[in-house]
Amino acid sequence: VALNVYCDKRGIEMRAGAALLADTWSGWQLGQPLAAVWGNPPVPRTLKNRIRRWLKDRIIYLDTMRIDDAAISNFLAEWKTARPGLLYGHAHSIFILCENLKQRGLTLRPKGIVATSMMLIESERRVIEEVCGIPVTNRYGCEEVSLIACECEEHRGMHLNAPHTITEFLRDDGSPCAPGEDGRIVVTELINFGMPMIRYEVGDRGVPSDRTCPCGRGWPLMESITGRVADFLVALDGSRVAGISIIENTLTKLPGIKQMQVVQEAARELVVNLVPGPDYGEETEGELVRSLKEYLGDEVAVAVTLVEEIPQEESGKYRFTICRI
Repeated sequence: VALNVYCDKRGIEMRAGAALLADTWSGWQLGQPLAAVWGNPPVPRTLKNRIRRWLKDRIIYLDTMRIDDAAISNFLAEWKTARPGLLYGHAHSIFILCENLKQRGLTLRPKGIVATSMMLIESERRVIEEVCGIPVTNRYGCEEVSLIACECEEHRGMHLNAPHTITEFLRDDGSPCAPGEDGRIVVTELINFGMPMIRYEVGDRGVPSDRTCPCGRGWPLMESITGRVADFLVALDGSRVAGISIIENTLTKLPGIKQMQVVQEAARELVVNLVPGPDYGEETEGELVRSLKEYLGDEVAVAVTLVEEIPQEESGKYRFTICRI
């Protein structure tokens, strides 16, 4: 069942302001055009809307529901005309764009890059930064309360949006996590008086920090996002394993894997949807299966299915791991 969230005008304005402020930490400046790598982008239906997009919003889109050579070529043509200052979008989708450009020997040169809505894997961050020539700013939020945390220019953790939210990290028993300990993220929003969100469980997990950022802003830090609760797989001993950890130690370290998605259909059953690269072979598949069994248990059955592509969710996002138990 969908949750409808209402927000008063003042709250909407403050949410937008917080997001714009965080975007400037990437190096982008207000007024510069935007390029969004996003699912189901809005299509201007009227002349008024088309004029607004080009003269006021000044934004171009690459639809993540269809990222192929033709769509990327069209996006690059629009890029040359608009010359965006900010490249913004789903983290993995920005990576797919930059990987394609790297293969073509092309680069982009925005003033800032903001990756959001999905886990930003370090190996993918490196590819994006290589193609664009600047650091990626990792941002975290949700539709219900907007901005929750964002990296600053130092890229040493994510600043919690303390002026607008109270963010808690809780163990499974409800007690507060210690710094450096992974836990459930619970948010209270302070600026929406239309429909206050009080101790709202977002459905994500993250790691709080007790460090101080050298930028001097003073806002508390979180170390990282460890994934959606539904992205954690369950080992045979009952422990939970972060999907991002599995991906980082398989996809990013084994040769010949372009994309991968691990689906846990049952406690002893894994299905791996895998897009093979040129170096993929029996050795890689064997090492992949061994790694998954090491994480989840030797008795887990692992079925590897080779596919041409891994489809996105309806939102345009990708999911690396899915737990259905």
